[in-house]
This record gives sequence, structure tokens and C-alpha cells, in this order.
Amino acid sequence: MRKLLSLALLLSLAQAQTGVGVSPPRVLLPLAPGASATQTVVVDHPGRQGTLRVSVVLSDVLLKPDGAPLYLDPGSHPRSLARWLSVTPLEFLLQPQASQEVRYTVQVPPDAEAGTYWGIIFFESGPAQERQEGGGIGIRVRTRVGHVVYVDVGRVVRSGRIQGVRYQPPSGREGAVLRVVFQNTGNGVLRLKGRVEVRDAQGKVVAQALVPETASLPGATHEVPAPLEKPLSPGRYVVLAVLDYGEASLIAGEARLEVR
Repeated sequence: MRKLLSLALLLSLAQAQTGVGVSPPRVLLPLAPGASATQTVVVDHPGRQGTLRVSVVLSDVLLKPDGAPLYLDPGSHPRSLARWLSVTPLEFLLQPQASQEVRYTVQVPPDAEAGTYWGIIFFESGPAQERQEGGGIGIRVRTRVGHVVYVDVGRVVRSGRIQGVRYQPPSGREGAVLRVVFQNTGNGVLRLKGRVEVRDAQGKVVAQALVPETASLPGATHEVPAPLEKPLSPGRYVVLAVLDYGEASLIAGEARLEVR
């Protein structure tokens, strides 16, 4: 049986409970066409027992309309970084409390078009010796954590617009959420964060929410969640969303919303 724990695009220091940790979780490299760069990522074994076997797996990722990551085979889209990457070592053993430096080189082709390219270097880990059950069947328990590599080539334009807002009522363990529909109209990756304000028909502010930092990939149209402290009552509202993507200007949008 194979168990995989995926990496979320809203990336922080990644560490699986029974696997390895990766630092840093992501990097952004500005490179000219034809240039190259070599970087180091540190993979560590935080546990106190058991040797881990770690393998490198390259992957692509895009965003689904709801903002969730869609993991793909390397080279699956035009902005894939996988074909420019070389990694060493590709497999190694990690003792408890030990760490390993992994080096990778990005080689940008001379004819590369301007914009952001990206990919994920996953580190898949599991016990160095697979367990055998009574019947002689091997059980493989593997986990994955990732290091995301973004490369800005040439002149990168970062821009976007808010297309609307959708209300998601509470469901199961998840509370109410305002989902801001965002379109990345530039050729560069954006790291979005911001706030949302909800006003009723009389103009009174009835709710406010923060947008946690999240990535927006070039060409993607996707939802950005803003969790609410409590659900909205039935009625009509005006929602103002303001997103910051690290540039001098902010992206703002207003939408009308009806909750039934």
C-alpha cells in the first residue's frame, strides 16, 4: 500500500510526521535567457529512530478552479521548469537527526520567453527497510514533502483582477468562507494576501475576513479563500476585496452577493 502526503501551494516549512523536513520550502530565482544557477536545499530527518530512504521526484503543478493544487507529470505544461532542472543526489539514506544537502541546477535555454516558470522537487521518504507482514507481503509507507522552484526569466509582468466573490456556507468541520475569484493576467507568479469586507443593504459592515497568503500562477483563474468567523445571515450584501501582491499598487474589486 502506498500512502502519499501532498504539498499544499500555500507553502510553509514542509515536514511529514514520519518523513523528512525541507528547507527552504520555496525559492524564486531571477535569470536571463541562457543563464544558469545552482541552489542547495537541506533535507532533514527530525525523528529519533529509524533510517529513512529518500528519493527525488520531479513534479509539475497547476491550480484547479477552486484553488486546490493539481499535480502533474513533469513537462506537462508550457511553463514547466522540469526540463531545465538537474538534481543530485537522486537518492540517499538519512539517519535520525541527520540532514543532507541536495544541489540542483537550473539551466535556462537561450530562446526562453519572458515570464515565470515553476516546478516542484519532491522528496519521497520511507523506512530504509520495508516491513514484511506474516504472509510475506511488503508494506510501503511513503511520504512526500516538496521544495517549489520559481524562475523569473526576462521581463516579468505581475498583474491580475478580481472577477467576483462566491459565498460558501459552513459544511462539516469547515466554517463559512468567502471565495474571491481571481484571474492572474500577467506572465509572473503572484503571492497574494489581503482582506475582505462585507456590508449589508444599509451600508453597515457586518463581517471582515483576511485572505491568507497564497500563490497565483500565470494564466490561472482560481478562487482565493477568506474564512469568516461566523456565517452570513440571509440577505443581500456588497463585498469589497483588496489583494496585495507585493507591488506598489493593490488589486481591488467589488461584488454583490445574495445569501439565501
